[in-house]
Amino acid sequence: MQELYVYDLYAFRTELKPLAELLYPLETINCFAAGIHEKRRKFIVVTYYRVIIISTMFGNPAEITEIKRELVKNPTFKKRFFTSSISFEAEGETYSLSFVSRRVLELFVWAVTQPNPIRK
Repeated sequence: MQELYVYDLYAFRTELKPLAELLYPLETINCFAAGIHEKRRKFIVVTYYRVIIISTMFGNPAEITEIKRELVKNPTFKKRFFTSSISFEAEGETYSLSFVSRRVLELFVWAVTQPNPIRK
C-alpha cells in the first residue's frame, strides 16, 4: 500500500472506516484519490471490479456510490500546480474531482483503464 501513497496522503481520512466495511476479502485496491466533487470532499477507490466513491460528514452516515469498473469511460486528468483534477464518465453522469494530489493522477487513469475483469 505504500506505493499507492496511502500512508503519506490518506492515513487519517474519515472515509477509511466505511471503506474497510465495504471491501470484500482479498479485494485488490489499485488506486486511492481524494478531492472535491459537488462542493464536498470525496474519496475514490479503484479496485479490480469497481470504483467506490465515499463521502463522510460529521454526524451523518457515509454516502457511498459504487460503479462497475467496466462502465467507466473517458478517464482523464489535468496536472496543475495546486488544482490538479481527475474526471470520468459512468452511467450517464460525469464525475470530476478537483484538488487531487498530483502523485496519483497517472495511477488513477492506469487503474481505470486496466482490462475488464472476467466475471464468472
